[in-house]
Amino acid sequence: MDTFIRRTMIFFIGAFGYYSIEVLYRGYSHWTMFLAGGLAFLCLYFLFNTSFSLPYWACCCIGALIITAIEFSVGIVVNRWLGWHIWDYSKLPCNILGQVCLLFSIIWLILCIPIGFLTRLLHEKVVNKIMFSMLNSLKRKEVLNKKIHP
Repeated sequence: MDTFIRRTMIFFIGAFGYYSIEVLYRGYSHWTMFLAGGLAFLCLYFLFNTSFSLPYWACCCIGALIITAIEFSVGIVVNRWLGWHIWDYSKLPCNILGQVCLLFSIIWLILCIPIGFLTRLLHEKVVNKIMFSMLNSLKRKEVLNKKIHP
């Protein structure tokens, strides 16, 4: 149960963050970007907080690739298959089917630098402390609710 709560909390932090970045940049967003942002942040959270012994710069590069892959996948579904035309990068150089482009992949690479630190901070200071206090309170309730048998 604690894993589900932790992952849900991380998902929503990323979802609101991604959505907010897009609103600040474009002035609007779409609900699918909320979902894509949550998934991307959850992946980045695991990437930056696993026991892999990768250099930080490599994690940032992988993170940018993860975000780009998620954006490409969502773009293919919502823009190509469903025809919602939420975004179109076809006029930007080095694009792939108008769904992703080199410029935004570089932007994601740069943003992965603070995002990596944020995920580590969340993991060390916030998530683990919240989960630890929740588990302790549940354990205390279990102890208080146990009946003493003579």
